Amino acid sequence: MDLSAYFLTLEYILMASTFVALVLIFLYSYYGKEEEQVSEKS
Repeated sequence: MDLSAYFLTLEYILMASTFVALVLIFLYSYYGKEEEQVSEKS
């Protein structure tokens, strides 16, 4: 495995982890707001 392939793999791992983190933050904020609205109604 040469150096360019190593850095390409590292770049893909960083992009994937950043994408997963953004999705988790979006879902957490979305469901967090939804739960706050539900708790305010009850």
